[in-house]
Amino acid sequence: MVVSTFQSQSASTLLLMLLSLFALKISGSSASVPLVVAAGALPPLLFVRCVRVVNRLLDERWVMLLSDVGAFSVSSALWWLVHSGNARLWHVYVGMFLFATFGAFYMPAMREWAAGRTGSLEQLTWLNAMLAVATQASVVVGWAVGGVLAASIGIAASLLVCVLSYAVGIVLQFVVFVVVNRARFRRLLPGPAQGDDAPRTVTAGTWKNMWAPGRLGLFTASLLLLELTHTLAFSMFIPLLTSGDQDRSWVAGIANASFALAAVISGVAISGGVLGRYARTLTPHIVLTGFAVQIVFGLTAAYPALAICLYALVGLLSGGDSALQSEVQDRWRPVGSSQAYAVFGAVQGPSHLVGALVISWFLSWLPVHVLYVATIVVCGMTAGALLLLARLRAARPMTGQEA
Repeated sequence: MVVSTFQSQSASTLLLMLLSLFALKISGSSASVPLVVAAGALPPLLFVRCVRVVNRLLDERWVMLLSDVGAFSVSSALWWLVHSGNARLWHVYVGMFLFATFGAFYMPAMREWAAGRTGSLEQLTWLNAMLAVATQASVVVGWAVGGVLAASIGIAASLLVCVLSYAVGIVLQFVVFVVVNRARFRRLLPGPAQGDDAPRTVTAGTWKNMWAPGRLGLFTASLLLLELTHTLAFSMFIPLLTSGDQDRSWVAGIANASFALAAVISGVAISGGVLGRYARTLTPHIVLTGFAVQIVFGLTAAYPALAICLYALVGLLSGGDSALQSEVQDRWRPVGSSQAYAVFGAVQGPSHLVGALVISWFLSWLPVHVLYVATIVVCGMTAGALLLLARLRAARPMTGQEA
């Protein structure tokens, strides 16, 4: 599973970087990159019911495999359009929408698989940390290689590398999931859950439990803001470091690869043991410190060496993000992880869409580094503060109104 995550995320990060660079190249405007993010935020909103039903009916491994088949088809079409010289900006947006559609099915399936094979918060934290290590290692490959490839052989040839990566990964997943482990295509459901009313009943309870104004609502809101901050900051990452110059794509590639390499170390450190348990008690403080360093990074992005070092430090502090995610996911167990992630995506999608559109509009008026820092201050610091408040509320008895 960890190897599968590594392969899939490597190709995904490479494709996302190339689409962002291509949009910036053909539009000549930094505002085009957040619109790529906005296109990717729509599918979790539009297909929340489909995601929920599919993940209830099909085995998680088949969902992941078929999602990568869809991503392979999209990347192949985009490569052909760019290679033939027929690609337009709207092709990038449509391609990102389709690509994110398959990703909307992949992530809940992967999280359900992880939660179903762990029985405690420590085990779940360890598995999430290992998946995070695989994801960050894939970012090292996707961004470092992608930045160098885009600056040397061009975007079209780099897209072909992405297509071939998906092809190899699909074959490997089929062998491991289907041939070796003999994964069933359909999930074995427990009796009466097959009716049309069951998904609606579960979803109503999930909405109520996840967004209640008491303890769980604050944890969920903290994770929502954390993910929103990362998404919006990423939408400005390439314009921030390249200033619209494709020849400077290596700076963005090396910076994000350094972040990922440091995040691998952080993920291993927080996954277990005495150090991991101690670090998890300080999760809010680690998250807030990471965002503080990220503010300095945004202000010094014009200096490549300093920016790379600072972003590596951000990666070293990113273990707090994995710990926060594990803590919230552990509290979601009673409502089901796949159900919770599907409903969470229904809120996350609109927030990312609106946020990306707002960022795109503001980029027409403000310098990218100013908007980057403002996003970290407003969204990121609030996420850390909400986590602190959530833990304080969870430490005291819950009243009837909070239940």
